[in-house]
Amino acid sequence: MIRRNGPQKWKNIHSTFETHLEDLIDVDNSAPGGGIAPGWELFNQAARDLDGVAREARDKGKRIRALGSSWALTDIAVTDGWMINTKLLNGCFDVGDQFFEASYPQDRRKLLVLAQCGMSIAELNVHLEVTATVGFARALKTSGIGAGQTVAGSISGNTHGSAVTFGATPDWVAGLQIVTGSGRSVWIERASRPVLNDAFVAKLNAERIRDDDVFNAAVVSFGAFGIITAVAIETDPIYQLLFPPVQNVSWDAVQARLNHWNDHDPPGLYHYEFIWDPYDQTRTAMVAAATRVPYEPGHPAPKPVWIVRTEQGFTLGDKTPAVIQTSAPLTPAQKTAIQFKQYREKCILGNTRATPGQCFTATISYFEGNTETALGVSITDAARAMEICGQVIRDMKLAAMSQVRVVAPSPATLSFTYLGPKTVVFEFGLTHNATYPLFENNLVKAFEAAGIRYTFHWSKNSGIDPQRLQAMYGSDRINRWKAARRRIFNNDASLMRVFENQHLVHAGLTT
Repeated sequence: MIRRNGPQKWKNIHSTFETHLEDLIDVDNSAPGGGIAPGWELFNQAARDLDGVAREARDKGKRIRALGSSWALTDIAVTDGWMINTKLLNGCFDVGDQFFEASYPQDRRKLLVLAQCGMSIAELNVHLEVTATVGFARALKTSGIGAGQTVAGSISGNTHGSAVTFGATPDWVAGLQIVTGSGRSVWIERASRPVLNDAFVAKLNAERIRDDDVFNAAVVSFGAFGIITAVAIETDPIYQLLFPPVQNVSWDAVQARLNHWNDHDPPGLYHYEFIWDPYDQTRTAMVAAATRVPYEPGHPAPKPVWIVRTEQGFTLGDKTPAVIQTSAPLTPAQKTAIQFKQYREKCILGNTRATPGQCFTATISYFEGNTETALGVSITDAARAMEICGQVIRDMKLAAMSQVRVVAPSPATLSFTYLGPKTVVFEFGLTHNATYPLFENNLVKAFEAAGIRYTFHWSKNSGIDPQRLQAMYGSDRINRWKAARRRIFNNDASLMRVFENQHLVHAGLTT
């Protein structure tokens, strides 16, 4: 069912970007006669509705964007035309044995679910861990610290999480359905790993594309390939993460571990992060490392991090950090120390044993006046990158601590976590002003001078231009991503323009 809400102002959930939309369009699973569309019609109706909006946009010369949870900090998921709210497309189902290819392992079939694009990670965790319908609970292989993103938004924006042996959220995708406004939908899988058979594709009224290059491009495509309507997700049997108490570790010890990673991995290591204050003269970081352990009932879940926002876009006290950041009497070192203390008290996991769905529940809103940037480097460069980042922060006199996570590299073509043998992601909380892009530019200059390769998080950067895109990915990856996009749209330039926005134009990804 489609409902049009007309022109209006719109801002993302973190209040870091605001724009004016020509129309905000809701699409949900309501059947024309009332109730919810049944069975396969749930998926087919959503695909028809979304494809129809896309065709109308082409005919009227409008640009559109599918709206999930508005989680991105940048304008990468925004358009100046129509935004399509998909949050109520939130069905999730197990897949019958008769729909799998014979080559797909029998013991993995009950672990695969088919989720609609608008389902949130929190909703998906409930489906997997609490309301299991096949006789046992399951869990996602990885997720970000937050649970507010939608399934489609999480994968297409490359949410990285911190799974040191698995990868990022796009890597749990086994197949995905995309509509483009062409009157058809496509079901995309890898040729090297077929999963669902012709009977399944027929039930979706879709056309199949089995191609590794197309698949690896489509999973991290920021809405530029069309609208992702459904995703086949490979999960694992339910497990827990065991976090010992948070440790205080010297920078030297952290850097030694990064430089000799394979010599230090304990069996079952799943999560490794450290948080450090560039101004700390004791050079001490706090470390949270979790191993993956079998599920064992009876352990209390960690307290969720909830921030409830009002209809005005803020919650009581959320302007306080911005006041602290801009307070003249406090030095940058003092402001950063406050951030560091707050993170220890409220955000870092320690001394707990819980499922992924219980651990990673934050519905994080970035405080008014603040934002975040994030970048990835190879683990072989991470120790040097840590020193460079700290020096740039001190030189610029910024109030900024850093959270760092280690992630297995992703095969997605434009994944910002593709750098091997592990990608180390540095995240920085910053005041949302002119220092934000200047900080990124200064980091790039310092990294390039030191010969360090880097990538910027697609949903957390101040702007990527063609030169920076080339430095991050090289011509081969960029050309393969563009070729896959042309194939999805059958080289129809008029349809491709419907799904373009200023962020992609500025990055050089629209030609």
